[in-house]
Amino acid sequence: MKNISFDYLFESDIAKIVKKEGTSNAIKIETLKRMVALIIKQELTPRQRTILELYFVRGLKYFQIAKILNISKSSVSRTKKRAFNTIYKILRYYNFK
Repeated sequence: MKNISFDYLFESDIAKIVKKEGTSNAIKIETLKRMVALIIKQELTPRQRTILELYFVRGLKYFQIAKILNISKSSVSRTKKRAFNTIYKILRYYNFK
């Protein structure tokens, strides 16, 4: 995944944008994209980041990822699910449900 600088986007700013009434959907969507990228960069394990990149960016199937990483298909599936759960829990905190 490419490195994106989020130095300008502070936690309090995210909360203000998300909870502010009248904020346009375009702004909320852009904020959501930035939040997901930040969560992936800072909160996920290296293996979770790798699996998400191989699955979503490169479009590989579970069995292909498993072969590359020398793990089972079920490990790929579980790791991806854990990554999604982490992302979801953090987004729920900011009322992105």
